[in-house]
Amino acid sequence: MSDSHGSSILELKSRIERGDTFAMYVLGKKYYEGDGVDKDIDMAVELMKLAADGGQKEAEYTYGYFCCYGIGVPTDKIQAIKWYRKSANQGYTEAQYGLGYMCDFGEGIEVNKMEAAKWYNLAADAGHPGALCNLGNLYYNGWGVRLDRRQAANLFSRAADRGNNDAMFNLARMYELGEGVSRNDAIALEYYNKAAKMGNPVSLYSMGMRYYIGNGVNQDIHLAAKLFKAAADKGYTEAQCNYGTMLYYGEGVQKDFYAAANYFAKASQNWSDVGIFYLGRMYLLGEGVKADSRRGIGLLKLSAELGNKDATELLENVQNLVS
Repeated sequence: MSDSHGSSILELKSRIERGDTFAMYVLGKKYYEGDGVDKDIDMAVELMKLAADGGQKEAEYTYGYFCCYGIGVPTDKIQAIKWYRKSANQGYTEAQYGLGYMCDFGEGIEVNKMEAAKWYNLAADAGHPGALCNLGNLYYNGWGVRLDRRQAANLFSRAADRGNNDAMFNLARMYELGEGVSRNDAIALEYYNKAAKMGNPVSLYSMGMRYYIGNGVNQDIHLAAKLFKAAADKGYTEAQCNYGTMLYYGEGVQKDFYAAANYFAKASQNWSDVGIFYLGRMYLLGEGVKADSRRGIGLLKLSAELGNKDATELLENVQNLVS
């Protein structure tokens, strides 16, 4: 049986006995993926570490990845940074992106946007879609680089052409608002659609809003509900609230208090004042949940503290009834 690099398992083992670090990397990857051999994470880690110690750049990155996510070894992001840097310094694009990401978001290292931009730039030059998108974010916000919306749009466009759905959403937003590009709602809609079809939750929500109010498309609340549900099921808080509200009132979907309460509860976990308001109201009235006025009032108070006016108004009405 031959591997993707044209060598059989026996050949790889023979090359490993002669100290071939690339063969160690290839066989380690096979054990990790269960490709042609029984999946064995311990063996994958052992071979990857041997190859990394020997300076093999793909193995350095992969072993760093194992450290970053605790795959077969204890999670250690400082070690991940070390191995990413070794690999990145050898010009490995995936490691350059990974190191840029760690610097960008402070994973195992203090946030350093200038350092992130440096590594993203190198990976972006090689066409890495994630690096192009994240570098675009830096230019959009002026983090670690000069603020340059036109350059951000250019980078998002290059990332979108390579299938990055986050970049598609960002570019759609820029066309919608006319930031760095001439305002063009038709192009914005095209990119929102592309990103939504790829499952981007924010784009699914944005398309849902467009169909809900008929913005640039024919109004279709049934389709809006489907799009909100798709975004909600991916954990997007605003969509959880919108879909929960549609279930609550039976708008575009069959009324279902139980399901509505479930979506409002999910939104509440992310401190959504709307989700907390509706969940409080449902506990107060016993809609889709067992009535619990104490819990309901507590949730309404929390929602009101978060600035929800509907919660403040309902609390006043409840207090008037009690008094």
